[in-house]
Amino acid sequence: MAKNITKAKERKIEKEILGVLVFLAILVVVFIVASSFFKSMSYFEYQGLTFSKKKIGEIGVFHHSYYVQTPAGLALYNFYVRNDPRDNNIKVVGESDLMKPRSVVYLSINSDGLQECRYGPLAVGSLSSFITDNQMRVIAGNLNFWDAGLKRDLWATCENKPGNKVIEILKGNETQITIKGNCYRIEVANCEILEATEKLELESILNAKKVTL
Repeated sequence: MAKNITKAKERKIEKEILGVLVFLAILVVVFIVASSFFKSMSYFEYQGLTFSKKKIGEIGVFHHSYYVQTPAGLALYNFYVRNDPRDNNIKVVGESDLMKPRSVVYLSINSDGLQECRYGPLAVGSLSSFITDNQMRVIAGNLNFWDAGLKRDLWATCENKPGNKVIEILKGNETQITIKGNCYRIEVANCEILEATEKLELESILNAKKVTL
């Protein structure tokens, strides 16, 4: 009788232990599924490039990294954009061949109509850093001949610098990027200057990736 009671207690304990183990297994599965779900929300693919959503302070950004050949060897470059690449629908005419190491790029701006744009300085600064970080030399210029003379800036246009890549940024009726040979014209409407410069950077990375594949 005592043996039967002891066996019954053992079976009860075994069932309880089995129940706990099953519960723990379910928790592990739920954790893995939830972790995978949240990870998929933080990462996404854009035309073969892997981006992650991050926060720098209170600012949301989208991050991609790739290697850049420098004089000292390969260096990991962290590329950040404020606008989601999947939603950046700025029109691009032509293909960007911008990313050629050790080339000279003139970054020339006509500020008329762009002074009031909140993200103007950020857009120009980020584009300039992008060019420099990808091992190209950037030279600042002014598209407006008279304004350049008044401010003693370098007057640089696609026409007077035909031997080098020139990025022209100016106000337009529609935000779009037009690429013809060495000439990269960014026309900005509705102060979409950051969207436009980030689109050029994205297209440059994508086209450089196609060449290296």
